[in-house]
Amino acid sequence: MASIEIENDFFQCRQENDCALITTKEGAKGIFTTVGLKEEMISTLKAIEDLPDIKGIALIYSSQYQGDAEYKLFFHKVLEERSVDGQDRASMRFRAAIIQFYKIIINYPKPIVVGMNGNIGPDSLGLSLVCDVRIATEKANFMNPNIHMGFPPSALLSFFLVQSLGSVKATELMLTKTKFSPHEALDLGLITQLASEEDIENTCIGKLKELSDLSSHAIIETRNLFHPDVIVIEKHLDEFSKSSIRSLYKMQS
Repeated sequence: MASIEIENDFFQCRQENDCALITTKEGAKGIFTTVGLKEEMISTLKAIEDLPDIKGIALIYSSQYQGDAEYKLFFHKVLEERSVDGQDRASMRFRAAIIQFYKIIINYPKPIVVGMNGNIGPDSLGLSLVCDVRIATEKANFMNPNIHMGFPPSALLSFFLVQSLGSVKATELMLTKTKFSPHEALDLGLITQLASEEDIENTCIGKLKELSDLSSHAIIETRNLFHPDVIVIEKHLDEFSKSSIRSLYKMQS
């Protein structure tokens, strides 16, 4: 029986019986901005897809959020890399990675359960809302610093919050909360259940076993039915990029 075992500075992947566990590490945001790292994650997902004995993926977000200062530096890097023709390379890499991962998730033939622990950044929460089930520990904190740093809300988080909560509730959350607790996320329906820090992996595996009997085509068709066409996501990302650049210029003027 084939198995999978991968580890680098940003994530680890191991097989636990008939489930694959991908655990992110500090600095995992680089998956969205570093081509080589992104390709390694995509290659890992493809390898899991090709193993018939693996029935699903548990994506475990460790305490990976690096804080508001580092998050703000990312936006400044976008401005500094802005090229002559008006396109910024960092933003384009980020946009391309988001689109690639979105396409992979909605068309992935196996269930994907997300486990969240520690401080979860806005982009991580946004992308998790595309996955099938979300489970958080009592120690999880969902970070939303953009508005109070002078930036528009995270493109991923803002888009999928509107999808999940509606524009009125999503706007209220974005404007009034720099972070919110797992209990608040549970009340809002953004996560499915809570688990202890010690049991988060086993809880995710248990949920995957519940989903393992579903057919691949049913999983894919359900995601495609509930989530928008990729063109809609691309347009939202483009508007976010323009809005971020305008905000950066205003702060520096």
